[in-house]
Amino acid sequence: MKEYICSPSSLARFLLPCVYIKSIVFIEIEGGSEGMSLAEKLVSTPQRENSATGSRYDYQTMWGLTLLFQQHDSDEDYAIIFEFHDDVALLNNSTQPSSIQFYQVKSKATIGGWALTKLLRREPAKKKDGTKHDKPSIVDKMFDGVAKFNGKILSVEFVSNQPSTFSNSNASFLFSECKPDDFKKIVSSIQEVNPTATEAQVGLLGFRHTDLSLNDAEAHTKGRLQTFVSKHLGVVRFSPEAVYKAIIDDCRRRSNFTGSYASLSEAIKSKGLTRDNVQEWLDAISRDTRAPDWGEISPKLNYPFAEELQIGNEYRIYQSVALNSADKATHRVRLSIRKALEPVINNTSFDLGGMISHSITLSEPTAKKYLSPFSQARLKAMIIYEIYTYTQTGAI
Repeated sequence: MKEYICSPSSLARFLLPCVYIKSIVFIEIEGGSEGMSLAEKLVSTPQRENSATGSRYDYQTMWGLTLLFQQHDSDEDYAIIFEFHDDVALLNNSTQPSSIQFYQVKSKATIGGWALTKLLRREPAKKKDGTKHDKPSIVDKMFDGVAKFNGKILSVEFVSNQPSTFSNSNASFLFSECKPDDFKKIVSSIQEVNPTATEAQVGLLGFRHTDLSLNDAEAHTKGRLQTFVSKHLGVVRFSPEAVYKAIIDDCRRRSNFTGSYASLSEAIKSKGLTRDNVQEWLDAISRDTRAPDWGEISPKLNYPFAEELQIGNEYRIYQSVALNSADKATHRVRLSIRKALEPVINNTSFDLGGMISHSITLSEPTAKKYLSPFSQARLKAMIIYEIYTYTQTGAI
């Protein structure tokens, strides 16, 4: 058997931002499907049943978003996938990954931390036929990723808003860094279900205490989003509420996806996010800064008062919708508007009203097909926004 793994000192770096990942030395543990790439194995290997619901989904999604911000700050490629073999999966490459990290995210409302006994406990249950059995423990579920993807796993972390009670560390640690007796308990428990499990394999498991508040996770995530945008775009005028809504809705949609996929690229497209996706968000925010407030636009229009109010309301709504690149129906309408604007956007004989009238004629058939509900006010608001954010490349 060939077995190689990171030293405790180098493996500990997995708890820091991914810029440190290159320092880890892999150990190949014999097993798995020979000749099969990690991408192929991730898709062909059956997944555990998921039990997350409602608020827990939201907390997982928000934590995954903060991990995304952290990853994007490095220069490395990556892909983060929601509900894929674990709550959150992090790949070191979006097309041909060679390693993966899993995160099991569990929020806890009560104060008191996580005792080791809680992580090792197997709750009794009954199958549909009435036979009794024990549910896998939290640590059992963590080790499942190691067992399935031997040699490709960098780490599996249990992430929670509450700290552990069995380590002196207040933040993050490897289980192998616990007291020797505690680590032996973890190894012994895992070996009850996986007799061939080694200490080296169990050493890939760890605990991360996140500072993402459970009671105020949304406000914390918005704050991190603002910091992230400022870091990458500098001082720009944007609506944190609109940007947050567009991004978190996109993440929720991916996290809740339950359809099928035949390849890792399809899985990432449906359930994951990559560096390119995040860059699309930043580009959309950058374009949105060129869109003026409605108060600057309305004096340039000549519509009846009631109609102008309707267009103004739709314009404010669309400023948020336009940031969501995953909205395919809206994207098709935007493309038709951009195409209609091409011959007139630089024509000085057209005022704002003339550009709107010209574009409505050409884009209305597409808008009626894809916008639900469709209204003239909604389409006019979209056209106005696209006029002010138009680029010569027609990029969206």
